[in-house]
Amino acid sequence: MSENTLIVAQGVLTNVRILAASALRSSLIACANAVNVKSGVGFDVHWGTSGAVNKRLNDGEKFDLVAGAREALLQLGEAGRVSGDIFLIGASKLAMGVRAEDAAVDISSAAAFKKALLDARMISRGDPAGGGTAGNHLVKVFAQLGVSEVVAGKSILRTGGFDVMKEVAENRADFGLTQSTEIPAVEGVKIGAYLPAEVQLETIYAIAAGATSKPEASAFLEFLKGSQARAIVAGAGFAPA
Repeated sequence: MSENTLIVAQGVLTNVRILAASALRSSLIACANAVNVKSGVGFDVHWGTSGAVNKRLNDGEKFDLVAGAREALLQLGEAGRVSGDIFLIGASKLAMGVRAEDAAVDISSAAAFKKALLDARMISRGDPAGGGTAGNHLVKVFAQLGVSEVVAGKSILRTGGFDVMKEVAENRADFGLTQSTEIPAVEGVKIGAYLPAEVQLETIYAIAAGATSKPEASAFLEFLKGSQARAIVAGAGFAPA
């Protein structure tokens, strides 16, 4: 099993193949497991950054469901890569993730956030080259705060928030900066604080059927619209879209 692919409780009937942005990892895993328990349907979930999701679809890969940033799905719909309505899952914000036993760092203002960046020993964050939403936005934030050069020298770059937060959990970074919804997926870490309003970015995530998909994929979309799924999504850190 590659680190970019997760097989969720394979069932006896069929596998629904999903390509999803990493920010949805904990919520989609929980929802897929809930459906598997009820129906026996299995899920083959492939994770990547929003940029990687787009590239794989544009390169011709076939998936039953595609989940990612709303804007990206709208573009894919225009290109005929996804079909039907786009269902909004929820909104994610950028946050600082710390080890579960650590106290939260004050980043309540842009000035406080800048101080935290300068004081840190090492920071983990998304590699902008990987096409992730958080990684690319943070490059602009560091330039805005005038700390690009300093931060570059103390950054551990990883593709996807899951791997960003593993660096924190394993004590190689003081904190990680990523989507709030990616932090709960890693054991041993927690959301320390949300980035201040001056540098915050809210991303709305959504899901849609692929250009061709199985009936079981449509059933999963219907499950996502129900109360059980909404509770799971909220528990994973999403705000209503």
